[in-house]
Amino acid sequence: MVSILSKLVDFGIEPIVFREFSKDNKTFHLFNSGINLRFILYLILVAGFNIVAPFLSLTSKEILLSNILFFTIIFSAKTFVIRELLSTPFKVNLKMHYPMFLSLLDNIILLFLIVLIKFMKDPLLYFTIAYTISNIPGFILSFYFLKKKFGYKYELTLDHSQWLLKESLPMFGFVVLTNIFLQIDIVILNALKGSYEVGIYSAGVRLTMPLSIIPNAIVMTVFPILVQRLKENESTEFISNFVIKLLFFISFSMAAIFTFDSKEIVNLLFGKQYLSSSLSASILYWCQVFIFFSTYSLSVLIASNNQKYNFIYSLIQVVVNIGLCFLLIPDYSYFGAAIAKLIASFISFAFILYSLSKLNFKLSIGRYRVLTWSIVVSIFLWLAAELPLYVYLILAAIIVSASTLFIGFFSEKELMIFFRLIKKEQLGSKILSKFQFVNKIPL
Repeated sequence: MVSILSKLVDFGIEPIVFREFSKDNKTFHLFNSGINLRFILYLILVAGFNIVAPFLSLTSKEILLSNILFFTIIFSAKTFVIRELLSTPFKVNLKMHYPMFLSLLDNIILLFLIVLIKFMKDPLLYFTIAYTISNIPGFILSFYFLKKKFGYKYELTLDHSQWLLKESLPMFGFVVLTNIFLQIDIVILNALKGSYEVGIYSAGVRLTMPLSIIPNAIVMTVFPILVQRLKENESTEFISNFVIKLLFFISFSMAAIFTFDSKEIVNLLFGKQYLSSSLSASILYWCQVFIFFSTYSLSVLIASNNQKYNFIYSLIQVVVNIGLCFLLIPDYSYFGAAIAKLIASFISFAFILYSLSKLNFKLSIGRYRVLTWSIVVSIFLWLAAELPLYVYLILAAIIVSASTLFIGFFSEKELMIFFRLIKKEQLGSKILSKFQFVNKIPL
């Protein structure tokens, strides 16, 4: 409940602050306004909850636990509210190892506190307090590192807050609707079918939900560069096409590898009782191909001050998904839920393509080369799927790597970016010189 209500405090402020701070990372004026706005929204939420709580048939202990957990909206990195905003300067300056270290510190402190739980008379109350307290050191250290690395100084200001709320409003709707999209199929499936079907479907959801980390991490790295280039009226075509191609490569590879041996992978991870989830899990993997693309495209829209399209995108996702869930789940159960999510992901993806075309965004990723690579990888993975699982997984990595180099999925310039990141440019030059012929293939 606290996790859901925390989205009201979120209000979509962070992406706007991220965008503006990427334009000018020397001033913290708008950054402080964003923090203060979220504090105000937090106080309104807590006060509103405590006024309404007595009328919700909640026990006094449930109200107490809820109020303790409300502090995690401020302190915890898991609620993605205050701590997420505090990480913005680190994102812009590509120093995310500081927030990641502090998040790890939170978990280590919680681990040590949990060891004591067996000595407590009220384990539930103790766990709630321990969970909340474990986040406080990381919260305080966030301000310390902000001051040390960037000279940050907190100010009690609300300047430009009206403008910030106006800019953030579409993102607030986007955040709320996206969370509905991620959960509503399970709610409807449970209402129309029952807990067994939810359990089977949730196995597939658990396999795909963590994948969102991948596009978000890539977008977080590229976003400040994107904003700067747009600010200076420089072309973003190369970087955008490279990121889109990279996201397609990752999402397609994972979806194809899983799909062709889905039953064996599900059996390995969850056991035979979940084998029937393999098909729906495969469909959810293919959803990621559209979602990965949309994740970056949505950041392009934010960077270019067109976040209204983000709201429409999420609205289309939710409306289509809910409608198809009620249509398909009664006859097709969890398979119908997966199909509904796939169709909703595709239709919202098509809307994003249309929106980008209106903004004269040029998508040039070498369609024929990408199509050839996709077909070749799929055929060889299909043939290799007859082998034992561990052999298949090893061979799958070889198939994807060899096909990528031989077909020239990435250009030499794009591949050199990878080697620069790992500081192995000379090695990259030697390797790529042996594959210079691949990019001459007329695809």
